[in-house]
Amino acid sequence: MNTLKKQGLDAPIVPLLYIIAGLVAISCAVIFRNNYSGYLWTLLYGIIMVLGGLIFIHTSMRGKHIIWDNILSTLTIPNDSKVLDLGTGHGLVLLKFASRLSENGHATGIDLWRNQDQSNNSIENTQNIIKSYHLDKVASVQTANMLDLPFKNNQYDFVVTSLALHNIKPATARKAALNEATRVLKSAGTLVIVDTGHKKKEYLSILQSNGFMIQEQKTYGIIGWWSGPWMSTYAIIATAPTKHPLNKK
Repeated sequence: MNTLKKQGLDAPIVPLLYIIAGLVAISCAVIFRNNYSGYLWTLLYGIIMVLGGLIFIHTSMRGKHIIWDNILSTLTIPNDSKVLDLGTGHGLVLLKFASRLSENGHATGIDLWRNQDQSNNSIENTQNIIKSYHLDKVASVQTANMLDLPFKNNQYDFVVTSLALHNIKPATARKAALNEATRVLKSAGTLVIVDTGHKKKEYLSILQSNGFMIQEQKTYGIIGWWSGPWMSTYAIIATAPTKHPLNKK
């Protein structure tokens, strides 16, 4: 329970509905197996739904940690870096970057703190998590909107976002969020996007139009499945142009 409070569960209602629907289907298949010729299909459906819910929980609680550890192992992160985490939630990515910084660096996380995005999602909870890891000298959080970041141009060496962009709707708003990320990122800084929801081509198109060089794009297997392969996790690592094409409006 303490682990769940510290990490939170992404979109908590989704795996709950999967598991409940699966258990109902399994129960119906067992109860009516003598009177229903299609009970095996109902049983199979129920098993798939329960497995989908469990895979979702595994990805949320464990899989995304593995994904980010893999990504960070490929990055060179100077200990005086300035890092911005968009949609920080419980601070998973924020803490991973902060642990690599000296007091000359800093990692800032922003969020709107909505419980439908993550369970137990609040600025107070994340502040307490940061303190529990003794990283409050190099990490902080604040309330802010990805569509209108309260930061200066060219301020951050790294801008990262984990499973947050797909929650922004419509596509024009996601483009605005990526434009804001571009604005606050330093020349030749690094942008890392980890997301789900079949929008990778959309993000790549926006980044390339903003002058980014795509360093890596990758889609993950079962460790990044949100119920199954039809909803996988992918990562994009890109380097900002030497001079930004965007200016603060």
